[in-house]
Amino acid sequence: MSDQAGGASASTPAAPARAAPSFVARGAALHWGVHAVFWLFYFGFRTAAANAESLPTPPSLQEFPFLLNRALVVGAYAALSGLVLAACLSPLTRPWARLRPLILVAGAAALMPLTQLVEETLPAALWPLDPEITAASTPFVTYAFQFGWALILWGAAQGLIAYHNRVLDQMDAISRERALSYDAQLKMLHYQINPHFLFNTLNAISSLVLDRKTEQAEGMLMRLSGFLRYSLDRDPGAATPLAGELAAQRKYLEIEQTRFGDKLAVAFDVEPGLERALVPSLLLQPILENAIKYAISPREAGGRIDIRVRREGDLLRIRIDDDGPGAQGARTGARRGVGLANVRERLGLLHGARAGLVAQNRPQGGFGVEIWLPYQEEKSLDRAVARAARG
Repeated sequence: MSDQAGGASASTPAAPARAAPSFVARGAALHWGVHAVFWLFYFGFRTAAANAESLPTPPSLQEFPFLLNRALVVGAYAALSGLVLAACLSPLTRPWARLRPLILVAGAAALMPLTQLVEETLPAALWPLDPEITAASTPFVTYAFQFGWALILWGAAQGLIAYHNRVLDQMDAISRERALSYDAQLKMLHYQINPHFLFNTLNAISSLVLDRKTEQAEGMLMRLSGFLRYSLDRDPGAATPLAGELAAQRKYLEIEQTRFGDKLAVAFDVEPGLERALVPSLLLQPILENAIKYAISPREAGGRIDIRVRREGDLLRIRIDDDGPGAQGARTGARRGVGLANVRERLGLLHGARAGLVAQNRPQGGFGVEIWLPYQEEKSLDRAVARAARG
């Protein structure tokens, strides 16, 4: 399936991101919360400022309900700015949605001409005042500068929130695109395994049928069924307990032993207590198939494959050795086949620099592949391990 080669994983993946709510779903509550707090603060500010003034109240205004009038005025500003906010929070077409922050500021500025109406005309209509007082109308510019700053400040605050949410939306969109790309790439690597293995196994079964070795062919079909069930039922992005992964690889090796008979010897050496360790599904199969292709198949006498699993602190280490001829005539890392490249890339996508793979000739002969990845355990313990072991 692949050439034997060496190297270490060094790519760091972009972590998949969960899709986030849209601007309106995520930002509406924040916008309205800031809206309410802002105008309550403004009401308190104006009340404190009025109480701080020590000017005597004219007799004609001693019965005037200043506090109620102030609440009415602030309420009018809150209602008018609320209409602008509601319009901006409604679904907008893409060009207008991009301008939402500016629309909020511009909408607040557009309300400034109404400050004179709110501050002077509205109270006079509700509470008739002395004609001499109502005749002395204050210019609009005075009202705009004296009270309009609150509207501009409100618009700026809402615009900043809208801009912040727009940036978050862009980041979410990029994250979703990366997640889709990550998922598609991982699935491609995962399902890349099956066609090669299936082709070889079906050829072997066909040969057994032609040789009228029906019992062996039937046994191989049953093992193939179990292995494919394990393979196709697994989410490429999800981890599986080591017990289930090893059980699946035993099925695969039993299929190969049906082909090679006594030419293939296999030994598993797994540290006790690691059955619940999580590993990517079918992580070992390309490496084992690589060993079968280069260490067992070409040799008349066959060979041996050793699988060793150990835990070292926060790392899980898996080593697969064979006693074949090794990567003869190839410098370490010079030849990159499908199998080892598949495993290396999956490790990089899933764990980044925290995982890796080294493949090289052994001093005593043969070829060795060592994998390391973060040690994690299956949370559902015995039931999950038993379920995975059953395949």
